[in-house]
Amino acid sequence: MRQPNDVVAELAEHDVVLRRRNAPALRLSQADRDDERSEAFEALARLLRNLAVRNPAAFDAAVDDAFAWSTFLPKADRKLFVEELTRTLVGAADVDNYAPVAQLLREWKGTAEIHADPALARRLRKPIEAAGDQVTVPAG
Repeated sequence: MRQPNDVVAELAEHDVVLRRRNAPALRLSQADRDDERSEAFEALARLLRNLAVRNPAAFDAAVDDAFAWSTFLPKADRKLFVEELTRTLVGAADVDNYAPVAQLLREWKGTAEIHADPALARRLRKPIEAAGDQVTVPAG
């Protein structure tokens, strides 16, 4: 950083993203601004969880709008996705770590992609020749 005082002045107005060669970008933010984001995320997570519990039809429509790929999930998997999503959102807000939300969305989207491609789903159901102990099929 060549002019740190300029960056600090910018932080009074907004976050600053430092792009680096061959390394992930860094986001600089005032701590109070980040705390406010966390509080807002937690409030939204709790609102969504309450909506999912009290008005599942409205929440399902919101999920359809937000995650179009979820349409490929079978009904039981879709219900499980919604349950896991709302619990993970609230849990992530409680520990101020949002990585589990991104991971959950990637995994469920991958599951939806498999359901959307019957040929891929058939290939994945075939046994895999490998050394080691046999893994049991999960219940459900």
